[in-house]
Amino acid sequence: MTKTKKWLIWIIIIAAIISSVFWYVKSKKPITTYTTAEVKKENLTQTVSVTGDLVANDEITLNFELGGRVGHVFVKESDQVAAGDKIATLVDVSLQKQVDQAKAGLDQAIATSETNNDTLREARVTLDNSEDTLEQTESLNSQNISAAEQAVENAEDYYDDTKVYYDSLSEGSAKLQAKTTLTAAENALNTAKEALKTAKEQANLSEITAQNVVNSAKAKIKTVQSEFAEDARNAQVAAAQAMYEQAVINLNKATLISPINGIITEVNNKPGEVLGTGVIKETFSRVMSLDMIIQSQVPESDIVKVKLGQHAKITFDALSPEDICYGEIIEIDPASTEVQGVVYYNIKLKMNTVDVRVKPGMSLNIDILTAEKNDVLIIPSRAIKIEENRKYVEVLKVDGVTVEKVYIETGLEGDEGMVEVKSGLRGGEKVVTFVATK
Repeated sequence: MTKTKKWLIWIIIIAAIISSVFWYVKSKKPITTYTTAEVKKENLTQTVSVTGDLVANDEITLNFELGGRVGHVFVKESDQVAAGDKIATLVDVSLQKQVDQAKAGLDQAIATSETNNDTLREARVTLDNSEDTLEQTESLNSQNISAAEQAVENAEDYYDDTKVYYDSLSEGSAKLQAKTTLTAAENALNTAKEALKTAKEQANLSEITAQNVVNSAKAKIKTVQSEFAEDARNAQVAAAQAMYEQAVINLNKATLISPINGIITEVNNKPGEVLGTGVIKETFSRVMSLDMIIQSQVPESDIVKVKLGQHAKITFDALSPEDICYGEIIEIDPASTEVQGVVYYNIKLKMNTVDVRVKPGMSLNIDILTAEKNDVLIIPSRAIKIEENRKYVEVLKVDGVTVEKVYIETGLEGDEGMVEVKSGLRGGEKVVTFVATK
């Protein structure tokens, strides 16, 4: 074999190898692996987690959440109050009118809807309980007013006896001493009459509040009864119910309640004065807490989620994580504080549960429940993509290879990166959260 033929054979062999490798690489397709999460219905919560400290004898600022004219002030400086006691009320006829108008609107919406729902047990239990509360409130008020009236009667008898004795005396040292006793008796009578007046005003206010709760429960029953009406009518009923409930909430905000046990240290407004609307920076009243209070700071990114009255789970660094206490937000400072370039807002919480092991100054962790929805479709936030301001997910089909783009509407953004899906998915689908290609 000549040398030229040998080279030709080697060239042919090398060309065959290169060609085989080329066609092998070209024919081999990339393998795509999808990581997915199932769309399912679960309860979704949203919490804000912060740290705080426990303090004693802290002072709490009390302000109305609404503007209006001050109707009655029930306390004065140095008075001791319990959690739930009334501090003052606003006189705003429009608030009650809004409740009446919203109630009429709800009745009209329900009147146009069919009543096919027979599952009213829970709503009726609520109504029964609220009616019992109203009855108990009326009974307690009657007892308080009777006691106040008896106190006035006793004071009048004592004053009359003292007056008769004083008038029977001749001028002299004995009559001067009797004059002091007569003055004290007159002051006691005036105090008893003022207490009776206050008891009647508080009784009237508490009975109105209890009656509003009864009316709200009755309205709830009517709403439940219309639950299975046509969708359009249901939407009208739900909107009317929401307007009515909001009107009742606004009316209740016209009463300033002490959230803690404490001593009134400051009262800055009198009956008849008008408070501004919006964020009221002036202090209506301040109360020195007799309970232990939690102080904390919330970053500006989360403060919009935090509201008065929200509840929180509390754990102490000095205790076991299983030792959970509960608290409630009672103050949100409208002024900001900057710490190392980050804006914070001060909040205060009261302890709703007591553990004898906790002491002032202890550090703690707070999980504030800011929103909650039950039995809603949820998916991981990492599955959501955005295209021209529209949100969508990729749904893996049954073949496990192809995906479908589905546009969705989202709702509550909950904990652990889970998000509510309001429309676009039915449940059971597998949405793509990660794609790997080899």
